Amino acid sequence: MSPVSTNSSHGVNTTVQIHLRWGDMDAYGHVNNVQIVRLMEEARVLAFGTPSGTGAPESEDQPEVAAPIDLISSVPEGVLTLISEHTVRYRRQLPYRRQPVPVRLQITKVKAAAIEVGYEFIDPVTAEVAVTASSTMVFVDAESGRPVRLNDEQKARLHG
Repeated sequence: MSPVSTNSSHGVNTTVQIHLRWGDMDAYGHVNNVQIVRLMEEARVLAFGTPSGTGAPESEDQPEVAAPIDLISSVPEGVLTLISEHTVRYRRQLPYRRQPVPVRLQITKVKAAAIEVGYEFIDPVTAEVAVTASSTMVFVDAESGRPVRLNDEQKARLHG
């Protein structure tokens, strides 16, 4: 996994490695278009972490791995991070490969109560960008269902 880069003109970014599953492939031998959205989710979890209290607790022989961009663990208790929108552009086929697929993630926009995340899926053999995508993540109060505004410190950290 590449280290986090904080390029102030483009926002915080990192690259994660996604291992494809046999079921990600369709009859044409490439990653199915529907699976790309699932892979976007997997990349976000690897890049930003998981909400506290989810999954099994770490053990001494399997310590928790810190996310390259500390986003989700810094969200206060009672605040959800929900997806409100995805856009996906399939630029070329992404063949099923046994090598991990590098996925570049970048926080492209920081709004009052949301962020936009950009993705680039890179073919591990040709190094060509196969898919570009974006997601809007909204911070929502779990009880009221209303958006939760980011404070100035959070915004500054996400801008890089």
